[in-house]
Order: sequence, then structure tokens, then C-alpha cells
Amino acid sequence: MATKQESGILLRGGTVLAHDEDMHVRPLRADVLIKGNTIVKISEDLSVPVGTEVIDCIGKLLCPGFVNGHQHIWQTALKGQHANDTLVPYMPTGNLTSALYTLEDAFWGELSGAMESIDCGTTTVVDHSSLNQGPDYPKTILRALATSGLRATYAYCHPRIVTSWNPLKYADDSTSPWVMDTYEQLFAPCSDLGDNGRVRPGFAVDAIFGPSEPLQKLYKRIRSAGTAVITTHSCGGVMLHNGPSAAQILYQHGLLGPDILLSHATFPHDGDVELLRKAGAAVCTTPLTELQMGQPPVALEDDYYELASLGVDCHSWGSSFMPGQMRLLLQWARCDRAGRLLKEKGQWSLGTGVDVEKVFNLGTALGARAIGMGDQVGQIKEGYKADMVIFDTDTPSMCAAALDDPVAAIVLHSSERDVGTVIVDGVVRKQGGKLLDITATPAVGRQTTQVSGVEEGRKFSWNDVVARLLESRARIKKEMEGIDWESAVDSMIDLMHCDRSSLKQDH
Repeated sequence: MATKQESGILLRGGTVLAHDEDMHVRPLRADVLIKGNTIVKISEDLSVPVGTEVIDCIGKLLCPGFVNGHQHIWQTALKGQHANDTLVPYMPTGNLTSALYTLEDAFWGELSGAMESIDCGTTTVVDHSSLNQGPDYPKTILRALATSGLRATYAYCHPRIVTSWNPLKYADDSTSPWVMDTYEQLFAPCSDLGDNGRVRPGFAVDAIFGPSEPLQKLYKRIRSAGTAVITTHSCGGVMLHNGPSAAQILYQHGLLGPDILLSHATFPHDGDVELLRKAGAAVCTTPLTELQMGQPPVALEDDYYELASLGVDCHSWGSSFMPGQMRLLLQWARCDRAGRLLKEKGQWSLGTGVDVEKVFNLGTALGARAIGMGDQVGQIKEGYKADMVIFDTDTPSMCAAALDDPVAAIVLHSSERDVGTVIVDGVVRKQGGKLLDITATPAVGRQTTQVSGVEEGRKFSWNDVVARLLESRARIKKEMEGIDWESAVDSMIDLMHCDRSSLKQDH
């Protein structure tokens, strides 16, 4: 069972991937002492305080827990069904299927997705939680996050209500009084959730197209609730008539600030990066999504790098493994550079133009900075939270590579099976390559409906969780059978105000 090691953990003799002040990774052989949820000492040959658990890390890599700046964790039951979808087909078959989810579906989808993140070595996630169908849904999601052990920024989202499937019609509910009242109650100082430190308040606002005054009032209320991150999907291009970017819209309303995180930020307009830099805002690139949808990722472009982070987005069409996102982005950037050199100058190069350390930092130190946690997570450093991944190096994929270049070994060679141990907030959540059992936390807030079979203190193994998830998936799939998806996708083109005149008619 995962328990907080109040008397401490000593990670003995590993290779620590430590960052210097210039964000360069300087591997060093050292012990790491953890007390409570904090790294208190990094040095060679540390003595073992009484009562301290010692974990042998000789020959292993001690890596900062990965920071994922954008994901919809609830979508686990949808995994496998979007392998060939772009944005418009995904919207009705993925995003809008939230309307079919019960509270049980929400809990098991969120819990299994959060546990998948931990299994992959991700310790911090900004969860753009677009599953909100009523006041009990955010409470259910928060309980799942708390139970999983993941560190998360819960980005509460306005409900997206489907009023008709055939034909497809939906609306974002931003006016019902319960929407903001529920959010403020969840994170009030005297609430059941309170300020536990591991789950922070965030907010997701996608409906930014409208008059200035109501939007300004909304952001004022969001910020007054102590919100850590306000995130917005941002994409454009010919599909959306090359319209104004989210950066431009928020700037025009006077709403850009250091708490703003724009997800994707593809097809930026001239001047966007200057607006973001001046405001202290950030962007999150999700390479698997952007490349599948034909939207070039921006995080490794010179202008955007210092403002950027890395995310997973929808694990319904790919792995949550952050090094997988790193290598996709890295090789895209290298290929894109070579293509530009050839096309623009008729040249070729002996170098790749981008090294592995840059993309590694996007998923660790820079990613933490982008979500306002650069002084707490994303690095193995004294005084930082004890969020760490211990990579095995004697596996078929990691052997030899880890000795030559530990960062390259993680970015280009590793897989989930190489993640031997994961520690989040000073608690061992995965050990010996297996997720440890979890314990259900108390219900959040004054829920009118509880998730059946999830009493406070009940223990669950991963096998228990996946069994409940598959039951949920079967129920959701049954609900989907009567929907005309081809018609829904066609309706989505107009509901998203896409440009039909530039649409290539293929599948």
C-alpha cells in the first residue's frame, strides 16, 4: 500500500538528473533524502536516519517527475477509437460523449487515466476537465484525482450540454448560477477539499468569442477564487478562416496574464509571441495531437521555447508516456528544420539543429515553470517536492544508452516498462514496475449522489480499477449505438464555424 513516508526515504546511489541554474542537465552520482513530501538533501554517501526506508538506486536514473501541461484525463474509456480522426470527427465522438457519462463513468475514467499517468512517470498534470455535466461531476473528478495520488491542476470547465444528437446540437453553459458557485465552493478555504497542495484549482475557458464585459467579469471571478492556471484551447489556420488567435482575443479584452496557458497555440499570428511574453503567459504543445491533426507544433521554435511546456491531450488516441511526446516533437522539429533549409536555401546540414536536452526540459523544468510551479516541481533539487521517476537501466531498451547519455536514453530509448519506481509528493506510487494499491479518499463536498462501491478507505488494485473501467466502457458504447455519427460529424463542421469552401472531401 502506498503511504506517506513521514520518517523519510533515502534513494541510494543513483544517477541524479539535476538541473543547473541555466537549465542544463548535469548528471551526478548521489543519494537523495526525502522527508515528508520534500527533497531535503542531495549528496554522496548520506547517513541513514533512523526509520528511513532505503531504496537501492545503484545503476538507475533518478529523473524529475514529468510535468504534463494539458490532458483530458477522463477519456480513458474512449481509448482506441480515434486513431484516424482529426479535430472535427473527434469532437462529437470524443469530447461530446461526456454527455453520455454517469458519475460512475466519470470516476473510473478519471481514476484509471490518472493512474496511467503515474505508471508512465508523470507526476503533475494540468487536467483540462471537459467532463462537467452537473454539480456532482467536478466533485467526482476531484475525488478520483485525490484517490489516485497524482499531483494535478484541476481545470474546471463550463458544462458543454448536448441538447440533441440527431441532429447534433450543443451549447456551453456559462450562465447557470451553479456553475461558478460550485467552483468557488470546491476550493474555498473551509471546503472539504481545501488547500491540500497536491490538487490545485484551475479553470478552462474555451468560449472566448463574445462581448468583452461578460468575459472580463468571468475572469475576474475566476481569479478571485485563487485559480492557479486558466487554460484555453488555441488553434487556427484555414479550417477556422484564419481567424484571430486566442492570444489576440485575450489581449484585446485585457485578460492575458501569467496564469494563462494556451494549449496547442498552433498557426500563431505575427506578434502573438510578443503578447504572451509581455504578459508572462505560456503555451502547451501536445505533439501527438498536433501531428495527427496536421497542425505544426510550436514549442521548439526559437521564439516560443522559453514560454512552452509539453502535454498529452487525448490519451484516447495515443500513449500518456511523456518521453514519447518528447521524441515526436524532437524529430518533427529536426525534420522541419531540414525541410526548410532545403526549400528556402537549397542547403543541407551536418547537425540536427535541436538536441535532446531541450525537449527533455519541456517535459520537466520548463513545463513546471509554464504552469507556475517552477519553484516546486520539475527538478530534483533540495527544497522541491519529492516527485521523482526512477528508470531501470538494465532493460533491453535502456542498456548501454543510459551509460552514454542518460537524457538521450530517456527521450529516445525508454518505454513505460523502464519506469521502475514513481514517487509523488513523497509517496511511492509505483514500485518494481507495478502500480501499488490505492485507497479511496473521502467524498468531496456535499454530493447528492455517490459512486457505488467506493467507500472511504476502500483499497483498490489496478486490476480492480480496470475491471470497473471496462464495465463503464461497455455501457458508454451501448449508449453510442443509436447515434448517427456521420451526420454528427457533418453538423460539427458548421457548429465549429469551419470553412467548408477549403475542405478537401476525403476521409
